[in-house]
Amino acid sequence: MARPFLAARSAEFEALWTAQSGLCALCGKPMLRNRFEAPHARIWAKQRATFDHVIPRSKGGADTADNLQLAHARCNKIKGNKL
Repeated sequence: MARPFLAARSAEFEALWTAQSGLCALCGKPMLRNRFEAPHARIWAKQRATFDHVIPRSKGGADTADNLQLAHARCNKIKGNKL
């Protein structure tokens, strides 16, 4: 399945992006906002901004704005369902 070139531009995404200054909540490094900032598709796949649940849904976390943060796709995958 192909990944979109541009990250979701929802109001929640924009609010989190601004609050976090475009930095990953897990590692603190800058995230890529769109595919055209990445020199290669594999870099985009790992460094794109994704929604991360602070308290994972599998641990009872909700899909609410106060339980979401932005993180690199790779950081989000490594975190998994840990708190």
